Amino acid sequence: MVTFAYVVWLAALHAMACGPDGDEIHRLLLGMAPAAGAIALLLRVTRPFREIHAMLSWLAVPLALLLLFGLRNTWNVFAKVNLGGESICSAADPATWQQLWAPAQILAMLVIIIIVISVWRDARRPADADVPPQ
Repeated sequence: MVTFAYVVWLAALHAMACGPDGDEIHRLLLGMAPAAGAIALLLRVTRPFREIHAMLSWLAVPLALLLLFGLRNTWNVFAKVNLGGESICSAADPATWQQLWAPAQILAMLVIIIIVISVWRDARRPADADVPPQ
């Protein structure tokens, strides 16, 4: 759920304007990025439970679609802050955390993508593939 919340907010970032505090949603997403990646690692714990593992693998389909929108929004912030030299919500110089924002989001998304692909591959493997030959 945390991973999905992170990806949904990242995908909807373009529709959220800078609020009264300015870039609070970006600060929230910066904090959620490592948490979402770490919690996604818990999907590997379901591997011994093949039925649960297979059910969870189907959640990768909407997650993959949302990640595409998240990648687009991350690129827009990267272009504005890292390439354009502007702050996220103003024309001022960006703070250091704003310059680290897009690379941190890309890293978190890569971790999630790698984990989801590995879960999907494990769920598609035959049940007898885990049994060592005798």
